Amino acid sequence: MSDAARRGRLNRSRGNAFEREVAHKFGGKRVGQYGGPKDVAAGQFNIQAKCGQMFSEKYWRWLSAIPRKADQVALLVVGDAPGSGSKRRVFVVIEETDFLELVGGKDATSEEKAG
Repeated sequence: MSDAARRGRLNRSRGNAFEREVAHKFGGKRVGQYGGPKDVAAGQFNIQAKCGQMFSEKYWRWLSAIPRKADQVALLVVGDAPGSGSKRRVFVVIEETDFLELVGGKDATSEEKAG
């Protein structure tokens, strides 16, 4: 087996494992194996799960630096500057454990400690 084929198989395995992890934590069902644009269906959420090099260290650093009290949740709101005539695109970044607490999903921190 060539190195490229091995890397591809390992990347697919890692992606599948991540989809299963996300489905478990969010109380959903993995549907990504059918090739659609969503990987996990979890109640009101359709989830696309990505794991790998595209993880933004910059966004993680900004999110982690937000000061908060015990009853507060840190949100990073990121938007573009498209110029006149175009609508701004905006997305919100929240840490998984905070999100799961808000929506009542499985506690990611206890899952990591148990695993």
